[in-house]
Amino acid sequence: MKFLNLLRKIEEILLASTMIIILLLIFSQALFRYFFGSGLIWGEELARYIHVAQIWLGGSLAIKKGGHIRVTFFRDLFNTQGRKFIDLIATLLFFTFMVFIAVKGTEFILHLIGTGQKAPSMGILMAIPYTVVPLGGLLMAIRLVQQFRMIWKGKLLDAGIEGVDK
Repeated sequence: MKFLNLLRKIEEILLASTMIIILLLIFSQALFRYFFGSGLIWGEELARYIHVAQIWLGGSLAIKKGGHIRVTFFRDLFNTQGRKFIDLIATLLFFTFMVFIAVKGTEFILHLIGTGQKAPSMGILMAIPYTVVPLGGLLMAIRLVQQFRMIWKGKLLDAGIEGVDK
């Protein structure tokens, strides 16, 4: 569990610091345009890549904190055992999808490395910003294993998924 707590702290620090970086980038763009008539050529592209990384990395933290949207109408029609079964199946399907994203994302990155495609403004390999896709999928898969274990132990049924953090 120390690893998962460390992972949560790293995710929180990364998300907060990248938000500050985006804020500074966009603010500097406005200042450069106002005072010099032209913004940084690479600023908007970098802010866009950082924002996409926030979404993929934030998905893992959202699983940890129970922040993903859930439609529970059908699930709530069942008793405790039925709800547990549905939660386990849903978590397993979500996990399978995230593993698929991680694997296919890695294949795509390897393809991008092979083609040598570069970002238009920054000139970096496009494989670098796309790395967040399999990384985010892997982190979410790790969190889903944690969530699956909590559901299996019966700790999430009545409190809802928000009970993961408690």
